[in-house]
Amino acid sequence: MDEAAVKRGRNNRRRGQQGERDLATRLSEEFGIKVKRNLGQERDSGHDINVPGFTIEVKRRSRVAGLYDWLKQAESGPNPTVMVRGDGQGWLAVMSLETWIKLAREEVAANRLDTPTPNELREAFESILKGK
Repeated sequence: MDEAAVKRGRNNRRRGQQGERDLATRLSEEFGIKVKRNLGQERDSGHDINVPGFTIEVKRRSRVAGLYDWLKQAESGPNPTVMVRGDGQGWLAVMSLETWIKLAREEVAANRLDTPTPNELREAFESILKGK
């Protein structure tokens, strides 16, 4: 493989990792929980970010052929969403991050209540031990 291709691949990975960090930070701020990247996802062929009730795959590209234009067309009403399907593939729903956050808040809150964080479990355990 030539040096230019190696450099391009390295830059693409860095851009993708930075996109994952940026999104994790934004979702942490929006939902008031610690959202982290799934660091083993590249090796394990999994998703990039866990949010209670959701598994998220992050794509950071220089161009996303037509999506932004299509989304602009859908902005005449509430919760603008683009539905797209590749030949022989299933349908996908694409929306702005702001719209998704608005719709996801209730789901994240409900799942967060059902699934305690490791710190919450530790605090509960320590509380039980102190009570004895």
